[in-house]
Amino acid sequence: MTVSDLIQLAGSLVAVLFVAWLVKRMGLGADPRIADAAHAIRLADEAETGFGGVEVARDRAGFAAIVRNADGRMMLVRAHGNHFAARPVDAAVVGRLDKDFLTLTMPERTFGSVTLQLGKDAGVWAARMRDVAHG
Repeated sequence: MTVSDLIQLAGSLVAVLFVAWLVKRMGLGADPRIADAAHAIRLADEAETGFGGVEVARDRAGFAAIVRNADGRMMLVRAHGNHFAARPVDAAVVGRLDKDFLTLTMPERTFGSVTLQLGKDAGVWAARMRDVAHG
């Protein structure tokens, strides 16, 4: 290996390390998760100022959560790319219960369907959705 080859190899290595640092710094490739109930409430409040979440059903994996406020209104928060997106859960949202899983299909097709593994609480939240649909 010549000196020229070593310089080229070192330059390539520096460039790869710089790109890796830049990707990490920009948050690209991140795997956003909702850490806990407080995080879900904060995300709902960021989506709608003053939402005031009081109860949370967080997906076991942390990719999505349903946040309910004191007035009984609900908001779905989900990972969306490197960030989070939130939408209100209202009568236009279709909910499907399957044992420990609750799937919410939003009327906005680009938001897509979200399946939350809620364990034994899935039925409770499905019932709350029926209340929203009929209320």
